[in-house]
Amino acid sequence: HDTRQIHMNSQLSAVDLSALLLPVTARLLIVPSVVVAEIIKRRDLHPPAGAPDWLLGRIQWHHALVPVISFEALNNGTRPDPGAGSRIVILATVAENTPERYYAILTQGVPHLLRLTPDDVRAVEGVMHGPAELMQVSVHGQLAAIPDLEYLERHASMGTVVQ
Repeated sequence: HDTRQIHMNSQLSAVDLSALLLPVTARLLIVPSVVVAEIIKRRDLHPPAGAPDWLLGRIQWHHALVPVISFEALNNGTRPDPGAGSRIVILATVAENTPERYYAILTQGVPHLLRLTPDDVRAVEGVMHGPAELMQVSVHGQLAAIPDLEYLERHASMGTVVQ
């Protein structure tokens, strides 16, 4: 074998993953950047009458009415004040059977882009996590949660039918 070929293969196996750290109340979420459609400044949010706690409102975005959800409320936490967030992160759905193509999460700070290798992320055992999280991980020494995107999407699609 050519040593250059072996070196190239080892570089390809350690391909960086592009991800975003989203600050929500009392935790960081880590999501693959491929699902993030856009990050916009917070807009006024008005929950529809009779809306569940986790539905903060809907925003007009690129000719679509996008539900804005509270990760905290979906994860059995306290719903943040819709006026307190700093950014709205528009996410593309990953599930094929979801009627809506986009939904949004209110963040409490500015998301940060990360380039990760598999060695940068370590599972953290023994940490309780809520129903909207798949697992807790350590990313560059910071505790972060990997959200259950399908769980969030199921709720977001319910949020589009609330009048």
